[in-house]
Amino acid sequence: MNVYVGGDVSKGYADFCLMDGEGEILLEIQLDDTRQGHSQMRKLICKCNRKVGPEEELEIALEATGGMERNWLHLFQKLDEADEADLNVYRFNPLVIRRFTEQRLHTNKTDEISARVLADYLRLGLAEKKAAYTDEGPDDGLKTLSRKTQRMVNQSIDLQNELQALLQRAHPELVQYVRGHMSQWVLRLIKRYPTPDQVVEAGLEALIEIPYVTEKKAKKLVEAARTTVASQTDEDTGLTLSLVAEDLLRLEKRIDRLKERLWNRVRDRRAPRILASIEGIGKWSAAVLYCEIGDITRFSSAKKLIAYAGLDPQREESGDIAREKTISKQGSSHIRSVLYGCVTAAIRNGSNPPVRDLYDRLKERGKHQKVAEVACMRKLLAIVYGCWSNNERFDPTYEKRLKARQAEKKSTGEASSEQAKGQSFDMSAPVSRKEAKKRRKATSPEKSVSPSARGQGAFLDEYHNGESASEQA
Repeated sequence: MNVYVGGDVSKGYADFCLMDGEGEILLEIQLDDTRQGHSQMRKLICKCNRKVGPEEELEIALEATGGMERNWLHLFQKLDEADEADLNVYRFNPLVIRRFTEQRLHTNKTDEISARVLADYLRLGLAEKKAAYTDEGPDDGLKTLSRKTQRMVNQSIDLQNELQALLQRAHPELVQYVRGHMSQWVLRLIKRYPTPDQVVEAGLEALIEIPYVTEKKAKKLVEAARTTVASQTDEDTGLTLSLVAEDLLRLEKRIDRLKERLWNRVRDRRAPRILASIEGIGKWSAAVLYCEIGDITRFSSAKKLIAYAGLDPQREESGDIAREKTISKQGSSHIRSVLYGCVTAAIRNGSNPPVRDLYDRLKERGKHQKVAEVACMRKLLAIVYGCWSNNERFDPTYEKRLKARQAEKKSTGEASSEQAKGQSFDMSAPVSRKEAKKRRKATSPEKSVSPSARGQGAFLDEYHNGESASEQA
């Protein structure tokens, strides 16, 4: 007998539905996320395992609920490792189950109904093996630490913005030193002497004691403070500035320490080193991408990884009407966040030719900066997939060499013969002018392209290189 278990996890408890292969509900039960509740679930699974034959299945599905499902997944993993039960465990994106529910025209939603839907989804064989829960990839603790560090980085950015806004009113002469990069000496100066009056009162000798403040720079600071145009130099504003600078110093020190710890924890693994070889992706970004993506074998193509990150462009087509929308953002915001920093660095430094060339092409065509950056994020993630899945370090000349091979193949006529094998259109069909133009273009031999589907060349097709993207970040 096949047994399918669906679990809807809530805070502190979970509703489970056990269903057989015919759709008959064997048991519905609510168990607490406690030792007693886990013990009851262990007994139920072992009992079901005895009823399942060697050619039959015992499958369990849970929704991803922000980490609340991890205790139950850990229990099922231990049962499988101890050979107490032969399990196939799945963890689904709630959006997948929601769409499945809508297709079945269900309108009610309760924990019990959600558990039944999960069990039914397994029973109908809709679960892909790629969605199976495994312990491959980084530990959950690394992802937790990575996300905590990311939140601290965001806090640091908020504090920097707050400091810059305050300096504009309280000490505008220092704004020039905090554009783009918040130097440590500036923060120490603001912490000790937040207002122009305090800088003048402190004098040259006190300023020179601050690391990296030379005598020449100290004189310049004192002179600027004497002729300040600041409008808000009261004692309370000075205290606020001093506190913000102190918080920033403490936070950045902790962030640097956590970033170093995270890289040291993953640097002995092959995947993070491959990611760090990609120009624009530093050690910290490589560690975050490794923790967030996890097991790369879960994704059968670069397109699926791009969708997982929420960078897939949304396009609506109906007849002759085609409309480009924004990216879906139905994925990991953590991946998008770290990719944005990588892309801006790659574009600014020009260190990643495929990404920089794409950005330049899109800007020349009049695309908005954000549109071009999003397209570059998608391309960089496709490069990540190609390098990681093929266990290859980044080669900045790969794209150029691949395009050269494709051009040579096209010149020999091989591409034309491949095009002839494709779909043929009846040009006498009563279609619209726009559709007829599209069909003529599709059947034109000189327009054929045969991009690589995998490897570092996976980003060469139109979808990955962003040529057709018109979405905003």
